[in-house]
Amino acid sequence: MLRNNTEKYMSTSVILLLTTSILKHILRHMRYTIKDLQKQFPNDDACLDAIFEMRYGDVNTCPKCGVADTKFYRVKGRKCYACMHCGYQLHPLAQTIFHKSDTPLTTWFYVMFQVSVAKNGMSAKEVARSTGVTYKTAHRMLKLVRSLMLQGTDFLSGIVEVDETYIGGVRKKKYQHSKTQWENKTAVIGIVEKGGMARTLVTKHADATVTIPFLKANIAPGSTVHR
Repeated sequence: MLRNNTEKYMSTSVILLLTTSILKHILRHMRYTIKDLQKQFPNDDACLDAIFEMRYGDVNTCPKCGVADTKFYRVKGRKCYACMHCGYQLHPLAQTIFHKSDTPLTTWFYVMFQVSVAKNGMSAKEVARSTGVTYKTAHRMLKLVRSLMLQGTDFLSGIVEVDETYIGGVRKKKYQHSKTQWENKTAVIGIVEKGGMARTLVTKHADATVTIPFLKANIAPGSTVHR
């Protein structure tokens, strides 16, 4: 169980890194463009350093030699980092969607960016045309990226925020104070764990008969719920 949870965390950490960066820029500049992506991740080295920082940035002791306050340096010609004292290597791409992939990390990050901002999804053909990879490679990349966007099954805990919204449809003036204004809209219920993951539910109605079971199925007992 511990290994499965670790692999799950490692697999989702990279796409969370990019998503967090996008959200920070949206809050600061109200948008995150391809120019911002290229500036933040101009080459594979910058991408690899970002992934290493996300996975091992808080490691200050070598797992092998046990030396405290050690530093890990990039191994020339390889996608790994070695301890300055014993040479023990850390591989930031292991147990991620990039593991054993010959596709440049900049291409991976570009595809993740396009998937995150596309309004109507992104096809493998489109990825192949815009990046120059084969259709088979593009199909595999999209499949792996989408797999990281699946919602988990673990309970959300701690401080949890809950809210709902209605998307789509047209609100007519004559229905301004009537419930019928929501008839052409889709209800979405969202749960966000502070500093953690989020869950959503698309439903026809966001009333108590739907919301309460959804909350009970996703929030751990004893959590603090803010609405």
